[in-house]
Amino acid sequence: MAGNWEWLRGLQPSSEVPEQLCTPTVSPELNLGVQVIGSNIVGNDVVELAAQYMAEHARLELWMGSHEPPLGLRQQFERGRASSEALLVAYEAWVAFETAYQASGKKVDQVRDEREKLKAALRRATDALVRARIE
Repeated sequence: MAGNWEWLRGLQPSSEVPEQLCTPTVSPELNLGVQVIGSNIVGNDVVELAAQYMAEHARLELWMGSHEPPLGLRQQFERGRASSEALLVAYEAWVAFETAYQASGKKVDQVRDEREKLKAALRRATDALVRARIE
């Protein structure tokens, strides 16, 4: 029996969810999307990527909840960890973009690099959620 729980030994402590992602819903992933979409500082291409990220998070949650046979504790943990890691990647890019935008005097044309990094991070985060369902 001890061997079945051996995987728990190698776990890293999960990082805490940033306070800014604790509202308006109970889902940090959805809250990040709401922040990005509701910011009025990103274009429709970024809005689309944020919405795709939110949709993939919802698909993963639905998939996990209806999986037959039900996922075991380890499988649930692994998918939850993948989701958390994806969230942090996207959130860090969002904070960097938002900070650069404010520092530039709210000039979008001066934060192109940060904007591209945000788009790439949202794509990577979305891909990680898709992979979590496949693996």
